Amino acid sequence: MKKILLGLVWALGIICPVHAQNVYVCKGFNFTKYQIASLGDITFDSSKMTISIAGEEQDITEIDSITFEEPQFEKVSVVYNGSTATVTIPASFAGVTCTSGNSSHVVINCTNTTQEYPYYLEGSSSNGSLTINGEYKLTVILGGVSLTSAKGAAIDVECGKRIDFILPEGTTNTLSDYAGGDQKAALYTKGHAEFKGAGTLNVKGNLKHAIAAKEYIELKGSLGTINVLGAVSDGIHCGKGEKGNTEDNIFRMNGGTVNIANCGSDCIDSDDYGNVKIKGGNLTLNVSQTDGSGIKCDSLFTMSDGNVTIAVSGDLSEGIRTSYRGTFSGGKITGTVSGNGSRGIRGKKTTKVTDTTKNGGFLDFKGTDVSLVVSGGTYTADQSKCFGIKADQTLTQTAGDITITVSNTAATDIKAATDTWTGGTRNGATK
Repeated sequence: MKKILLGLVWALGIICPVHAQNVYVCKGFNFTKYQIASLGDITFDSSKMTISIAGEEQDITEIDSITFEEPQFEKVSVVYNGSTATVTIPASFAGVTCTSGNSSHVVINCTNTTQEYPYYLEGSSSNGSLTINGEYKLTVILGGVSLTSAKGAAIDVECGKRIDFILPEGTTNTLSDYAGGDQKAALYTKGHAEFKGAGTLNVKGNLKHAIAAKEYIELKGSLGTINVLGAVSDGIHCGKGEKGNTEDNIFRMNGGTVNIANCGSDCIDSDDYGNVKIKGGNLTLNVSQTDGSGIKCDSLFTMSDGNVTIAVSGDLSEGIRTSYRGTFSGGKITGTVSGNGSRGIRGKKTTKVTDTTKNGGFLDFKGTDVSLVVSGGTYTADQSKCFGIKADQTLTQTAGDITITVSNTAATDIKAATDTWTGGTRNGATK
């Protein structure tokens, strides 16, 4: 890591060409452009292994190189134009074929299992899609594309490997699927999905989920903005994994801005044995559905940094729910809890035979600041009360500031079977 840092400083400070106006920080097929005149000081954070360039944090483990000329690379180009699409495949890309002609529903097959290829999408179609079939990792670059499918998913990557989705800086991309299909999501990948790049992605799931991966989903620190405009089921869905596999079956957020609203089930669902890890970024969740969650994970929830804003207006709904243990060690959670019988943060204990994770219900607060306004009442049908924080088993607080303002006599700020408070502040009091 020291060599990378020294190389960056050397390149920027010593060999910068006199005619150069920009510097490009390259990460695989993605790059970020900075004006040299506005770079300012470059600082290194050894605890997070990041450098700050022009006020933006960059994970140095992701940086491949820096250049003073805009990077160029070969790519499969897919340009949509209404009911047609033009697909260009470089001659050097062995094993890549397009079987859909110039149809706007593009199908690409790749038999190569040794070389990662990038696919660059641009243009628009109100009746278009992309399907990629293959057995090897790949990159999809959304270079300003708008797709509404009238068949199934807008983008379907049928490859069980790591799939990079890049949103280039300055681009806006919009995806929407077909309400009458049999797809799992508007944007779906059979493997691991990683999102990066400073652009914007807007997604709507008209049949089921908006974004889904069969395995993990990771949002990199370089991410710009993802807006889930709505979903019949979950906004973002990942799973199904194996018990104890905490890294491959996970929703992980390292940075970026994510806004999710208008979901029929959960805003974010890390399914069967699923885990959630929030390490940075800004996450805004609007939970207006009945019996839904802002974040739902079946196993472990951990938060060490970042900002989560939740609005829980749906009856019997929850802002954050873990079915085993939640650990809150940094960052900030703010929001409102107004649905009848709703909860802001819930540690749930489950005992059904069909449950993947049983006998949980633990919440540990070790430094995350929590501020919730609770105004929900009792849900009439089953007399469920509204809580700011509820742990079915044990709640511990050793640090951090928890402030819960309750404006309804039928609601409660905190409830736990066992509540151990040894540090931090709670509702103004200090331990």
